Amino acid sequence: MKKWLIALGALVVLLAAGVMILLLSLNSIVETAVNGEAPKITGTSVHLDKADISLLAGKATLSGFTLGNPAGFGGDAVKLGSVAVELDTATVFDDVIVIRRVNVENPELFYVLNGNESNFDVILRNVQNYADSHAGAPSAASSDETKKDENKKEKKVIIDELLIRNARATLNVPKLGLSVDTPLPEIRLTDIGREKSGTSFAEAALLVVRSVTASLADATVSQSKKLGSTLLRTGEKAESKAKTLLKDGLNLFK
Repeated sequence: MKKWLIALGALVVLLAAGVMILLLSLNSIVETAVNGEAPKITGTSVHLDKADISLLAGKATLSGFTLGNPAGFGGDAVKLGSVAVELDTATVFDDVIVIRRVNVENPELFYVLNGNESNFDVILRNVQNYADSHAGAPSAASSDETKKDENKKEKKVIIDELLIRNARATLNVPKLGLSVDTPLPEIRLTDIGREKSGTSFAEAALLVVRSVTASLADATVSQSKKLGSTLLRTGEKAESKAKTLLKDGLNLFK
């Protein structure tokens, strides 16, 4: 009987140690997943400095997130100091992970419009293509890999609320000679994936990028109008340039 108790005690200790190792490894698992998988979704460089996850508290903080620009634009598109996440801890290891809240404070966005396409348009297209390709049937090229993973279910997510606040954007439109910093209005998305009982991370990212891109485009139109109005007030010499600026600025977003 004593031997059985000793064996049982040893098993409990091993299980506890395994759980602790898993919990301690979560941070590096998330960091590796973001840095390794996110670029496949955005088609750009992505870097996360640090993930700090507390399952007991149901909270996570992601620090030092950078989203690079697509080829031809240079620099970065997004810089985030930190992102606060509140999790439903009961769903962390389920097929559908429920995130109660994502709070993004003070992000820096860099919007560049070359011709009729911006850096965020390209990122949005990349995310859309990725989401579409993974929503349909697997291609022949990926059939072998699919067979290996046929017993694995893709993780899905539900995000009850996502807030982007106090964002600042640098708007750069070379054709208009426009380069200005401006605040962006708050972006609030709710019930992401709720209707479908879970959505892919790529589809969730698509909704966020789409909302951010729309906000940036609206801000650029507004700033173009302001710049044109300012030029009109400076006198006759600037009048022609102002009218051209206003016309071109509006045409870019048709």
